[in-house]
Amino acid sequence: MKRHGWWWGASLAVLALVLWFASSGVPGASTPGGQGDSRDSRSGAGPLLQALFQSAPAASGDSSPRIRGTVRSARGPVAGARVLASAVVAGESLSAMPCRRAGEEDPERSLFDCASSFQLAGLVNARAGDAPVLARATSETEGSFSLEGLKAGHYALWVESPEGVGVLQDVPAGAEGVEVVLGEGVRVSGLVSDEERVPVAGVLVTAIFTAHSRLFETVTDATGHYHLGPLPRGEYLLLVSKEGLLPMHTTFIAYGRELERKFVMNHPRRISGQVRVAGAPAAGASVSTWVHDEDAERQVLTDAAGRFSLEGLAPSSFELVATRDGLWASTRVDFDPEDDSSRFLAERTDITLELAPVVEVTGVVRDEAGRPIENASVELSERDEEDEEEEEDGLSLAMAVSSAWTDAEGRYRVGPTRPGRLRLEVSSLRGFSDDSHEAVFQPGTSTVDFVLKRLEGEEAEEQLEAEAEAEASREPRPVLEGEVVDELGAPVSQAEVSVWPETGTWRGRQRDHTRTDAKGYFSFFAPPEGRYRIAAEFAQDDVTHTAARVVEVGKGVTRVQLRFEPGQVLSGVVVDARGQPVEGARVELRSTLRAQVLYHGRPVRASRGSQMTGPDGRFSFQSVSGEQLELAVMKEDSVLACAQQEDGHIALPVKPGERELRAVLLREATASGRLVWKDGSPVASFVVNEQGWEGEDGHFSMPIRCPGTLQLEFILGDEVETPGARRFRRTVSVREEVDTDLGVIVLDGP
Repeated sequence: MKRHGWWWGASLAVLALVLWFASSGVPGASTPGGQGDSRDSRSGAGPLLQALFQSAPAASGDSSPRIRGTVRSARGPVAGARVLASAVVAGESLSAMPCRRAGEEDPERSLFDCASSFQLAGLVNARAGDAPVLARATSETEGSFSLEGLKAGHYALWVESPEGVGVLQDVPAGAEGVEVVLGEGVRVSGLVSDEERVPVAGVLVTAIFTAHSRLFETVTDATGHYHLGPLPRGEYLLLVSKEGLLPMHTTFIAYGRELERKFVMNHPRRISGQVRVAGAPAAGASVSTWVHDEDAERQVLTDAAGRFSLEGLAPSSFELVATRDGLWASTRVDFDPEDDSSRFLAERTDITLELAPVVEVTGVVRDEAGRPIENASVELSERDEEDEEEEEDGLSLAMAVSSAWTDAEGRYRVGPTRPGRLRLEVSSLRGFSDDSHEAVFQPGTSTVDFVLKRLEGEEAEEQLEAEAEAEASREPRPVLEGEVVDELGAPVSQAEVSVWPETGTWRGRQRDHTRTDAKGYFSFFAPPEGRYRIAAEFAQDDVTHTAARVVEVGKGVTRVQLRFEPGQVLSGVVVDARGQPVEGARVELRSTLRAQVLYHGRPVRASRGSQMTGPDGRFSFQSVSGEQLELAVMKEDSVLACAQQEDGHIALPVKPGERELRAVLLREATASGRLVWKDGSPVASFVVNEQGWEGEDGHFSMPIRCPGTLQLEFILGDEVETPGARRFRRTVSVREEVDTDLGVIVLDGP
């Protein structure tokens, strides 16, 4: 019997291996679509066999749910496409795992929102977290397919074919007439090197589709390069890991045809040293630090000689805390180079922590009637003479060394910290005045109670108004929700959605904004009833897409879909006044509706959807669509030629259908001068064209944007005493690329 049982076990094992290789190919090999290895199941024999057998065609007459549909491309039905159905497993698939911080779960956030590279690498390297594939099919001549043997639930359908790739999410079992549209997909590539900029071979590169936990993998070659794809469009987390190096991850949105992401991986660092008490080694002392890269605390105990060692650390800054028998010590340690070298130190072995008595402060916060105040903030900070001097000058920036919130009984506890002059500050958001206590604290636990007074007069009214507004905000409000999709109808993640007045322009006022989630969905409280312009913008590297429409917002929920058009290539060149190419100019393509401006139209945005010009001055965006686009061209001490500006906006308008642009950058000239009184003394504080100036000589300088007349409006500061007007104007003639000296402007007074 034993021998017979062994034979059946061996047969099952062989069958499992045959099915695995037949369906997945050799691990690490490219799939038919050309992408890296795409895992179809979780690790472990049980889930693997379950996934393999469930993916087999259902027996004839099987009444279990199925999904039927068609695969199409731009040219029509697609035959021979590989169709997979995967399902997220609650608590096991990465996208279904909750965020965990300090041992506590945050059900409102997913693992991807807060996981460290260490945590992600641990799961991926253990072959865990993938959404298992539970059914497979191949499309027929007319593109039709049928996924059999499914259980009730929702599935993601993945399609791979030489004609493209596609994914369709949240498809219920039993669905008929499903259509999956193929696109060309996105190819992701890059270089992985170490901190000496040496390419690293054999690095595991994993792209995780965040909405549904499907993993795509490859390994860097001998030159440190990797290639993934084509991948379906969507939001991904990209993780790199290799033994002996610290893992790293980033996120990206797969949208354009190609995407590049480079990584510089760090070698692990070590901190070691000794804990002492009264000059002698302190055995059995606890040494701990919070490791931000791991989102966890590391703790070790000292040996008989008081020695400790913390390994596998990133080249960051760490706060070490040592404790034993009620004694305490702390120090901050980093790996910054000790000389002019740009390389971080490999280790720190010179750390000494001297244990000493500490201060802890406890107490109760009450109101004048003796009732405890819950959720009052209590902060403890160290004080010295320099802090007191800065406070007198209104410049104190002392940071709290410990803080706490009062509990339901009004109790708090802060510390430990070093003995000496300390300051306690208490504040509450419930209509009470703040309070503080400063004293010299001796080692041990001290008790300080606080009695907060009720706010009166204007402060109390403001507090009541704030509370009333907060209460009103809890009443039901109109909701504006919808989705942003691409030209194929696939969701677009991380698109910025904003609400504007119907006739809004780049000078209009934005009413609200948000971003789409991994499934392209957005939702926010709507403005008052009326007509508004809803705009969506997606910008990443050399991809920019915009869409807008006017909607009628009423009571209840208003739903809207914003759809991006197919992307086109937009190229151009940046030249100077002599027609020579300009290298190193930052070129940013964006929606005019979303362009944010400061003084003189200078853009205030991150470099999403931007690139730098090369030696030939050229730039190229691989995928662009939408109306009301503009090209911002930025370079230090340069400005876009006035003739290319529109309505005073420092950007080049992009006309619909335009595919080639030419931007002219000029040297930014200035109009400068001095503002003085009759006696020759400088005006200490004033504003010119909304830009403030303060100094000992009364100097000011304004950029020249366009030739002709430059209007200068001067406003004197409130602290400046003058018998004359506080506001006056001057008009001067200026030319592009020519500095203008306005000389000395004399005012009557002071």
